[in-house]
Amino acid sequence: MRSRPAIAVVLSLLCGAALAGPEGTPRSGAPMTGVSAAPADDRPADFLLRTPDGRPVALKPLLGKKPVLLVFWATWCPTCIGTIPKLNSLHAGPSGGKVQVLGLDYMETPEKVSAAVRSNGIRYPVLLDENGKVARAYGVFGIPAYILIDRTGRIVYRDNVLPDDIERRL
Repeated sequence: MRSRPAIAVVLSLLCGAALAGPEGTPRSGAPMTGVSAAPADDRPADFLLRTPDGRPVALKPLLGKKPVLLVFWATWCPTCIGTIPKLNSLHAGPSGGKVQVLGLDYMETPEKVSAAVRSNGIRYPVLLDENGKVARAYGVFGIPAYILIDRTGRIVYRDNVLPDDIERRL
């Protein structure tokens, strides 16, 4: 179907507009140019977020053990929902154990996210970025957004598309 890529592009642009401020810039004030470039040293911003059931999860203790894939998503995003099987496979399938997948839900209620986790069979940890602070810290302006942090703690991939060769990048 030829219209699917066009629909995906339009949805990504709409997601970006939803996350952008009134002048078309991310709420952080940086120019809107896609998922922003990593900081000069390619180091990820640390965070502490809660799961929908209230358990705290911090990024820092996960770094240095195995790669970490941050997935910025929302329950209303069809592209995000469509990648759940691939992310489940990365988390618990043949590649399971090679990467830590963290789904960071953008500004939705714990109840809504819990329902989406159950109904979509999400098997990787999902965290609540309730005020969008972490998304802004990473320069995310459109979802889905994927940020891969390698074993050394460097950001090595960032884009709005999960690469087909993600296993090779681990």
